[in-house]
Amino acid sequence: MIIMSKRTLVGSFDYGSVTATGGKTKADHVIFAYEGRDQTKSWRIEEIQCWLNPIAVTGGDGRAILNYCLSTDFLDEPTSGSGGAMQVYAQQYNASDNRGIAWGFVDYQNRTSTGGDFRVPFANIPFGMIANGRRAINYLILNAMIVTENSALAAGDTQVNYRIVMSEIKIDPTESILHQVRGMAQDVDTNRPN
Repeated sequence: MIIMSKRTLVGSFDYGSVTATGGKTKADHVIFAYEGRDQTKSWRIEEIQCWLNPIAVTGGDGRAILNYCLSTDFLDEPTSGSGGAMQVYAQQYNASDNRGIAWGFVDYQNRTSTGGDFRVPFANIPFGMIANGRRAINYLILNAMIVTENSALAAGDTQVNYRIVMSEIKIDPTESILHQVRGMAQDVDTNRPN
């Protein structure tokens, strides 16, 4: 394994509308795509941070949750917008799904004031976890779910921001194929030492 260079991906995307009082919504955003002839390139995620814009319409005093998963392939779409279908969709954020490469969760306190709404991370530390042995070969997709106990938020009121640090690593073609198959499937064992 040869570390070639580091790259930091920084950006944001509009989440869209958020339903009221516990309704589940989701948004997916491609943040990295590599298409090239050299299939010996891979990327190891070293750091991940995601957060919501702090100065925004929040829908009232209450809490909101940002749950995210960085994956190497698109997740299966929910069969409907119902709570049960969204819970089945959210199971793909579990660490047992091989498409996942990093995960995180941020709990927010939404505040409404006469001078304007705002949100702050609640009394916990936002965290991001990384599966060190998994590599990205072609794609990185940031999958996000937001749930609020407040009133609905219109599209344009919520942006998901991200900062991801990754190292380019040269791997042999056989390992590249293994990571590509693992990144699109859920039943290939890559639990081996780095």
